[in-house]
Amino acid sequence: MNYKNKLLLLIAISTVLRLIITFTLELSNVEAYYWVFAQHLQWNYFDHPPMVAWLIRLTTANLLLHNEVFVRLGAVISSAICIWLIFKIGTVINNQRTGWLAALLYTSSIYCSISVGAFIIPDSPQMVFWLASILILIKISNSTTYNSKLTLLWCQFGVMSGLCIMSKVHGIFLWLGVVLYALVINRAWLKFKGFYLSAVISLIIVSPIIIWNLQNNFITYQFHISRVTFVGTGIQISVFIKELLGVIVLTNPVNFFFIVSSLIWVFKGKCPIDKNNIQILLFCSLPLIVVLLFISLFRETFPHWPGPAYSCLLILPALKLASVDKAETHNIPTGIKVGLAFMLIITISDIFITNYYPGTISEQKQGLNIGKEDLSLDMYGWKEAGQKFDSLYKSDITHNIMPFEAPIVITDWSYAAHEDFYLAFKTNQQTLGIGVIFNLHQYYWMNEYKKQLKQGDNAYFIVPSNFFNYKTLDEIINSFTTYEMPLVISQFRSGVICRQLYIFRMKGYKRSKNKF
Repeated sequence: MNYKNKLLLLIAISTVLRLIITFTLELSNVEAYYWVFAQHLQWNYFDHPPMVAWLIRLTTANLLLHNEVFVRLGAVISSAICIWLIFKIGTVINNQRTGWLAALLYTSSIYCSISVGAFIIPDSPQMVFWLASILILIKISNSTTYNSKLTLLWCQFGVMSGLCIMSKVHGIFLWLGVVLYALVINRAWLKFKGFYLSAVISLIIVSPIIIWNLQNNFITYQFHISRVTFVGTGIQISVFIKELLGVIVLTNPVNFFFIVSSLIWVFKGKCPIDKNNIQILLFCSLPLIVVLLFISLFRETFPHWPGPAYSCLLILPALKLASVDKAETHNIPTGIKVGLAFMLIITISDIFITNYYPGTISEQKQGLNIGKEDLSLDMYGWKEAGQKFDSLYKSDITHNIMPFEAPIVITDWSYAAHEDFYLAFKTNQQTLGIGVIFNLHQYYWMNEYKKQLKQGDNAYFIVPSNFFNYKTLDEIINSFTTYEMPLVISQFRSGVICRQLYIFRMKGYKRSKNKF
């Protein structure tokens, strides 16, 4: 079987694996939250640019297909495209053997194959445009003459990098890498009109993000800056180690070792490939990695943030392995086999723990906060909760306990999106945000599209035990005249209680506390 046929088989098998995951696990809180984005398309959102919302709107057939598989389908399709793109990058840089090994390494990465390949997050479409941008830059680097074809390539890079930023702002590091490469390595790029035309195209594409933030006091960047600022904080080694370990696991420990060893190989000057191509990979990857590692010395970051950079560096071990294999055999190196096995073990373990672990992993196994900080509950129990609440809601209407139009009020996006997707959609209720913008996030703007609470209106307030706290409850209580003690829906996993939903009937709305 030639490499292209092998590639198609790899894409098919890995796609089936991802589809099994989409069928098996309920939406995570962030996935449900991005589905909420898609309810009302905008040019930018509180947390992220709009690409993920547009993609969900497309794969759900304009929201007609209300199912986890269709919400996540964009991620599955994006991952298949990315495997093909990284194969092309390896092929253009060296040969098809390099491309094939890069595709295998990409598939074995938990970040590439599962985190953004089976679950829908902004990184899912971002990776397509990130790798497409890298491929175009490699082609530009390999061009020997300046002509209209080169200008077209620069225009293509402007489009791809602009769409990458429209997926997630991390895409700006592509342009940072290009500028650094042009200043330090190849100043001839600064003489090409295509370079500047590309920048203008990118700026036009991302201009809606800028305009939206101008209209909203740059609230997105107030939020993100607060997440990464280290002013007034000391060095926290434990946080740094946690971030590094998270990156190693998501990249796949085998892949991480391959990347580090291949970087040493490259810096020692042993790589036989055109150094310009290698330098482009390094300039587009290392700044994002270094910046986030530096920030993690002072405050907590998320291990998936540098994912595109590490994914791009997977080309280097592919080059090293291909250069060692002089015989051009079609065998898969043992290290890659181990990496693929690790990815499968982690994936299968995650599915079984999420669906079948007895009770909760949390130390809070009883009391009001059952399941607190149990991440395995993020994708479990919400579908059943929706069915139980639907029965309760219909009973309340039948017995005139609550009015038909009573909404569900929410105070925090973290669990509100689950309630939106699994509860409110089923009962045909609307959710309304009450509280401050940094807790509500996009729900602050979603209120604009919904019928507002009037003086004296009734509503439901539903909070899972792993998010329950008295401060939030007091804020809700102070917004209504009276309330009833909560009804409790107990959730079980393998016959052991893992979480509870507290359902409050709030009566007589008094005031709103929405504010910047």
